[in-house]
Amino acid sequence: MTSLLSFLRRATVEQWLQLEEEHSARPPASGRDRAGLLGLYFLAMLMLIAIEYLPSISYKALLRDVLPRDLRRFGRDLWWCWFVILAYTAAPALYCRVVLKARLRDLGLNPRGFLRHAPIYIGLFLLVLPLVVGVSGTEVFQAKYPLFRSGSGADTQLHRFLLWELSYGIQFVALEFFFRGVLLFGAVRVLGPWAIVAMVLPYMMIHFGKPGAEAVGAIFAGAALGLIALRTRSIYAGMVIHIGVAWSMDLLALWRKGKLGALLGLDE
Repeated sequence: MTSLLSFLRRATVEQWLQLEEEHSARPPASGRDRAGLLGLYFLAMLMLIAIEYLPSISYKALLRDVLPRDLRRFGRDLWWCWFVILAYTAAPALYCRVVLKARLRDLGLNPRGFLRHAPIYIGLFLLVLPLVVGVSGTEVFQAKYPLFRSGSGADTQLHRFLLWELSYGIQFVALEFFFRGVLLFGAVRVLGPWAIVAMVLPYMMIHFGKPGAEAVGAIFAGAALGLIALRTRSIYAGMVIHIGVAWSMDLLALWRKGKLGALLGLDE
């Protein structure tokens, strides 16, 4: 019990104190820095509103009546995915470059140290995976997942499945860039490690509508990934873990429902 409490203290309190020491050593933020952060938060609000409402509106206006009926549901899902990717990356990256004068590597996209930190990424994924496997058997989980929607014909389904999972994975790269990159590294100059708290709140809220345990888990996951990002100056941990968990959830849901074998062409 003592060793567990000691580990928890090192992983939380001591990490936080270290972050406060690292980020309080810089000169105080200037008025320009604070104004830039205010603009960043306004942009973030606009992007989150756009992601919530515009994919459906734009899909109906531009694509729904153009696609064959058997492709409309799949097309809607892919449209949502790539709309989200664009919203999370394009305008935020441009704002950070032009207004905040931040390079992509300043926002956590720095490949240096990736292999050195890889055990952290793998360890966290293996820590989360048993929880995902356990939850995958619940009715709430199976009512929401898999997010992939089947088409007609085994070959067609497999092609669509691979295209969906690739797009879905890239969506998490964009999500990590927005939350752990832009909202975290873009704010740390002004807020110090408290930028983690400011980032976790909207991150938790985008999980509304999903199972309650997932929304609660987003608080702890977002805080942990934010802490790791600031300590390693990299957002690749979140990308690796998010993609691994997302793909596992869809595969587990298909397996639980007895659809995975047919999708992969393994059932006769």
